[in-house]
Amino acid sequence: MFSYEFDSTINVLIAIALGAMAIIAALHALLSKRDSKSALAWVAICLLIPFFGPVIYLVLGINRISAKAQTNFLPDSIAEEAEITETEEGKASPLAIIGQSVSGRGLYSADDMSILENGEALFPKMLEDIAAAKQHIYCSTYIFQKDSTGTALVEAFATAQDRGIDVRIIVDGLGGIAYPPKILSLLKKRKINFRLFNPITLIPPSLHVNMRNHRKILVIDEKCAYTGGQNLSDRHLIKKSNNPKCARDLHFRFTGKIVDDLTRAFIKDWNHCCEEKDRLEHTPVLENQNSSEIWTRLILDGPNENLDKLNELLVGTFAMARERLWIMTPYFLPGLDLIGALVGARLRGVDVKVLLPERTNVHLAHWASQHNLKHLLDREIPVYSLPAPFIHTKAILIDNGYSLIGSANLDPRSLRLNFELGLEVFSTEIIGKLHQYFETKLASATRVDNSHLTRKSRLIRVRNALAWLFSPYL
Repeated sequence: MFSYEFDSTINVLIAIALGAMAIIAALHALLSKRDSKSALAWVAICLLIPFFGPVIYLVLGINRISAKAQTNFLPDSIAEEAEITETEEGKASPLAIIGQSVSGRGLYSADDMSILENGEALFPKMLEDIAAAKQHIYCSTYIFQKDSTGTALVEAFATAQDRGIDVRIIVDGLGGIAYPPKILSLLKKRKINFRLFNPITLIPPSLHVNMRNHRKILVIDEKCAYTGGQNLSDRHLIKKSNNPKCARDLHFRFTGKIVDDLTRAFIKDWNHCCEEKDRLEHTPVLENQNSSEIWTRLILDGPNENLDKLNELLVGTFAMARERLWIMTPYFLPGLDLIGALVGARLRGVDVKVLLPERTNVHLAHWASQHNLKHLLDREIPVYSLPAPFIHTKAILIDNGYSLIGSANLDPRSLRLNFELGLEVFSTEIIGKLHQYFETKLASATRVDNSHLTRKSRLIRVRNALAWLFSPYL
């Protein structure tokens, strides 16, 4: 009798504890989420799935950027801001105002900007600049693999460090372990000064599954800087034999004042990762060149921000398009505000085109995107599908003088959950080259229509719709 009553008491206490967990987690989601659909989904998960719902929310749903991180990611002082400098292109000026309003930062000149297609063009140039470094090398990446490319870069970093160059590397805490072969042991072996961004650990518990650092930055002295979409991996070697997972992509090399700003971006992330004694100070040393024909603006975005800067920027710039709005992205799950901006552009007579890979390397994201395409096609947004090799390029072209490049995809993970960077480029020459690149890919693409979706089996369409339900977290 006593044993039965004891067991009943334990069961009641467990039920109360589970109920309390569910209610606390649901209230946290209700009070902290900015998006009503996200809040509703998390409340339902917490209340309807005993124990596991609150645990899933704990791992995936909470923004754990600490007070220390908030301090590290505060906006720069006014002294670091560039002056607003109008481009010579009259059409670019309204677009320039949008970026300044979103970011609070002015335009930075670039003395030169090189477009590097795939790893065959990118990695040799990186190695050449690393070998010529005289002061410091700062590198941040999402994926860094131990293959021929990764090993060559580590050896170049180690050689530079051995000759007294200040080498600092940031590898994302999830990207660095989720994509084998992992490079971390080689970095340790060669005694490279590196940090993991928001590392995932069980002891002490640190489960930052979201809030990944997706930025790609390489800065060498005040000489040059790289950014774009390519990770440090053989996957971007398109001509490499027996490379079934290869990905086409663009990266960009800059010289000029913009190098200062990419240095600033790296230092902000480094200071988030390191202890107080290892922190770096950012001291701008370059000057804007008023005669430059290339103007840029770096926009940093992440879950530490009170404003979804890149999403706001996209809505604003889409609304300013008058002639052309071309989008190339590997992952495409736009929110209703971006879809509305695309529809508005089409109704104004703007040439709207969306170029996507036929298949992506993330199945859930691809399935969700396939379901989401119906909403675009129903609104007569032209969508094109490019067959393999998988295209990982992220580029938006507006009219003849504006482009947005960088690390961000057009999906909720990039626009709400990751630390990303976008780089605005104002240059008719550069946009002309990107236009040509887009057209060469478009020539091999197929226009998507509703028949591409309706001819799929009902089971596949249900699968895609279910994946779409989780699109805020993909």
